[in-house]
Parts: sequence; structure tokens; C-alpha cells
Amino acid sequence: MSLPWFIIMLDTPCYRGDYMVMHKDTLRFMNSHDAHTLYRKLNEGMLEERLRAFQINLKKNLPYIQKYGGIAPVVASLRGKNICVLGAGPSLERTIGTLRNYQHRRELAIIAVDMALIPLLLRGIVPAYVISCETTPLNYFDAPESVRIHLLAFSCMASINVRRWQGPISFFNWMIGGVPYDELWENAGRGLGSIATGNIVTTQALSLALGCAPESVFIAGNDLAFDRVYYTPGTVVYRARMRTSNRFFPMESADWETMRKCRDYELHREGRRYYTSHQFYAAKTWLEELLSKTKVPVFDSSEPGISGKYAAKVSPEAYFSRFERRSQRRKK
Repeated sequence: MSLPWFIIMLDTPCYRGDYMVMHKDTLRFMNSHDAHTLYRKLNEGMLEERLRAFQINLKKNLPYIQKYGGIAPVVASLRGKNICVLGAGPSLERTIGTLRNYQHRRELAIIAVDMALIPLLLRGIVPAYVISCETTPLNYFDAPESVRIHLLAFSCMASINVRRWQGPISFFNWMIGGVPYDELWENAGRGLGSIATGNIVTTQALSLALGCAPESVFIAGNDLAFDRVYYTPGTVVYRARMRTSNRFFPMESADWETMRKCRDYELHREGRRYYTSHQFYAAKTWLEELLSKTKVPVFDSSEPGISGKYAAKVSPEAYFSRFERRSQRRKK
């Protein structure tokens, strides 16, 4: 009888290894060529599904693009900063208490993904930037504090969220060429600047951060896999489930249903088991390949997040304590 699972080693044997367990009908063994095929197919699938939305959103966003322009000023303002990239995974909760005490330091710049914005604001953290590529009209930005925050907006993102935004905006295209992308970027304006996608918004934030010549990059909430909870409390999805839950179908059941549908792989790390999807696995592989080529110090407190082979796995307290030590040295 054939076994229904394969075990794929992702890290070198000398390192404490992640390994993936995947159903035999899910995906064959991925070498580097197959990984690039997966990225391409995910991008193509996303385009086929959303091309019409891209075109409609871009047409409606053009007046705002002409008013606000591209990301070049943002890149200049982030140069030399310690950039914190915050995703909406459940491990973000462990970062919030420490980050609240350090968020106003001049050497720090916070980039939050769209889904993480409301949970952060509810806990007293106002990021300098929020990045969004969401093409559907989910209301991530229903908060008066947006007047104080700079939106980094994909040129084809949902036009209703662009109109809702009260603060400054900088637009960008995706670093993908060919038909029909080239026509989209020509219409938006090549001068906006382009960001590599990596399939999810957090990888786009990290791609931007690493391109700004920062002093360091700290990642939190970019879990890329899940165990018992899918998103951090307070997100749009979390709040919607709270409104629709009842005693026959509680919120926890809805969360488990989402996770059940996304259990394409098992990720094993340090004796713990997590689950992940095609999209998250592709993003993890893409991001680790990107980090293998950078000289920027990258720190990650996400759980499980990326492998410790590609970023220093640290607690939020350990990362932010670096700034206290610097302050003490300056006083001496």
C-alpha cells in the first residue's frame, strides 16, 4: 500500500530543519525550477481571476495617481532606518506590547499590511505606513487615524479604499512583465516604481523595505503557516466572524473551517506542527530566496515565519533592546 504523504527537506541537514509533509495529490517535489513555475502559475491564476477588477480599479484610481505620484519619496525617507514590517498573523500579538513603547523612535519606521492596521490602531500603535494590494472592497481602513498614516497603494487596488483614505498616498506597480501587465503599468505610469510581489502583501512590504537600504529589517506577524488561529484578533475577517457567529456555528468553528481548507502542507519545526497553503508556501520559498541574497540584517519574530537559516529568529524584546543599548552608549 502506498503512503499518502511525502517528506521534503527544506533546510540543510546541518541546520535545525523545517520539513514539509504534503499530500501526494497536492504537489510534486519542488526544485528551484519548479518553485519559479509555482510563482508564475500563482501570478497567472491571480491575474485571470482579477484582471477585470485590475482594469476597473486602475481607471478609477488614475486621478489619485496623478495627484499623489509614486514611491520614490518613500524609498528616500526609509533609507538608513530600522524598518518593522508587520503582518496580520496571530504571532503579531506578542509584538504589540513592546512595539507600543518604541514606535515613536526616530530610527524606526513601521510598515503594516492592510489587514493588520485596525488591530494595531485598537492597541495604540499608529504605523508610519500601511501597504495594500487588495483589489476587493474589503474595508480595511475605517479609522480616523488614517490621516496620520501614509498609504502605499498598488495601482490596481480597490478604488473604494483609495477614496476612503484620508492621509497621503504613494502608488506602485508590480515587478511583473508581459501581456497584459505591460499595458496596465503603461496606463498607471512607469514612473510610479515597481515592487516584486511574492504573492502576498507582506512579501511586497519586505521587498520594498529591503530595497530602501535600511539599517535593519524586523518582521512580525508574517507567520506563513498556522496552528490554532489564522489571523490576529481585530482584523476585518475576525470581526466579520464575530458578527455572524452563533451558538450553532461559533467563531472558532469558522476559523477551523478556513484552516481546514488551507491545509495543503504540514510544516514541522522544532517539534511543533503547523499547516500552510499553496500561497503561503510559495511566499515562504520566494522570500527565503530573496533573503539569501541580501546583506541587510533581517530579524524575524513570526511563528513559524521564515526559516532561521535566512533571518535571525528573535523575540520582539530582544530586537528592540538594541536601541536601549545604543542610547546608553551615547549617554556615556
